[in-house]
Amino acid sequence: MLRDRGTIKWTAMMLPEHVQSIKDALEEAKKIKMPILEEDKIQEMELLLLEGIEYNLLLHYDIFKNGTIYRLTGQTTYIDHLKRELRILDTNNHTHSIPFHSLVNIQND
Repeated sequence: MLRDRGTIKWTAMMLPEHVQSIKDALEEAKKIKMPILEEDKIQEMELLLLEGIEYNLLLHYDIFKNGTIYRLTGQTTYIDHLKRELRILDTNNHTHSIPFHSLVNIQND
């Protein structure tokens, strides 16, 4: 009867550098490209953003960074047109500076 140890026999032959490079390759494969926004979507986001500032609404911001889209929930406290960024106060009272070009979507509750 043949007793095979399966993948256990192969893990002993892999160096830690190989394991790390495989993990890095898998993470790199998960990355996406920056979505291209249509003009209508940009106008919709601008209106919602201005509405959120005026009425202190809690908004959900989808932010593109390093091939991944993150979600940030908070209130917009300031729009800096010179630096082209938003200042957002999140639910934990931390202030984030988010560049305009990294915004993918803004949603209301």
